[in-house]
Amino acid sequence: MKVKFWGVRGSLPTPLTMDTIQNKIFRALQRVKPSDLESNETIDNYIDSLPVSIKGTYGGNSTCIQIIPDNGDVICIDCGTGFKNFGASLMQREFKSGQGFASIFVSHTHWDHIQGIPFFLPMFIPGNKFTFYSPFDDLQQRIEYQQDFSHFPINLEMMQAKKEFVAVPQEGEIFLNGMKVINKRMRHPGASYGYRFEENGKVFCFTADCEFNLDEMDEIDSYREFFQDADVVLFDAQYTFNESINKIDWGHSSASIAIDIAARFNVKKVILYHHDPDYSDDKLDNVLANARSYIAMNVGKKGVELEVDLALEGAEIEI
Repeated sequence: MKVKFWGVRGSLPTPLTMDTIQNKIFRALQRVKPSDLESNETIDNYIDSLPVSIKGTYGGNSTCIQIIPDNGDVICIDCGTGFKNFGASLMQREFKSGQGFASIFVSHTHWDHIQGIPFFLPMFIPGNKFTFYSPFDDLQQRIEYQQDFSHFPINLEMMQAKKEFVAVPQEGEIFLNGMKVINKRMRHPGASYGYRFEENGKVFCFTADCEFNLDEMDEIDSYREFFQDADVVLFDAQYTFNESINKIDWGHSSASIAIDIAARFNVKKVILYHHDPDYSDDKLDNVLANARSYIAMNVGKKGVELEVDLALEGAEIEI
C-alpha cells in the first residue's frame, strides 16, 4: 500500500505570496557558496540540500489523499483543492478515454474537503465511474448543493461521468477488493469521520478533522480499534497545544495529542497534516522540531519507538 498527498492544508487553500517567495530566494542565496554554482549539477545538488521551507513549500492545497493499494485500484479520501491536481494525474491514464473507475471516501462536507469537485476533469468524461462512500446518508444532496447555480455555473449533473453515492454504516466496515475499510466518528463541528485502511497486514489511518480535548481523551479507549497497531496515522494537528487550549470546540488537535494517542495504541509513525492556513513553512518546521523533542522527552523515555513527520504535498510514501 502507498499513500500520496495531493492536499494537506486545512480550512483554507494558501497559495504562496510574492513576499514569501522572495524571502525564500533571499535565504537560499544567503547560504550559497561559489562552489555550489560551478555547474548545473552543483546547482541542482545545492537546491536539493535546502530544507523544504526554503526550496519549496509543505503545500497550499486543501485535503486530498490518494490510497494506492497493491492491486492498483484508484482510491482517495476527500476532495479539497488538491482534488483538481489528482484529477489531472488521472487524465494521463484510462480516465482520459472514459474507462476509469475510482472510489472516493468523504470524511465530511466542510468546504475545504469538497471544494475541488467542480474542477475535477475526469468527472466530466462520459464513461468514467466514481463511487462516493460516506456515513452521511445525504452526501449526494450536500455535494449537489455546493454546485447549485447560485454557487457555481456547472451543476453536478452536467459532469457526465457516472456517480454513485453509498452510505456506509456509521463506525462500520466495508471491503474493497480485499482492502478492509473501517470508519470512526471524530469530534468535530457537524461531525467528521476518519478511515482505517487495512491491506496485506499493513494499516493506514486517516483521522479527518478531529478534536481530542479533555472530554474526548477520557473516552480514548473507544478509539482503540481504529488506531491500534497502525503503521501510519495521518493526524489533524492544525494547532499547537497552547492554541488548542484557546480554541475549544473548533474541531482540531495538536502534535502533542497526536503523539500521546499514537504511543498509547502502538502506532509506528504519525504524519501531521491539516496545516493551519496562517502557518508559514518556517512555523511548520518548528512544529515538527517541537514534536520530535516531545517524543524524545516523553514517549522515548518510556521505550516507545515512534516516528513523526509532516505531510508534504506531492509526496508519496510506502507503508
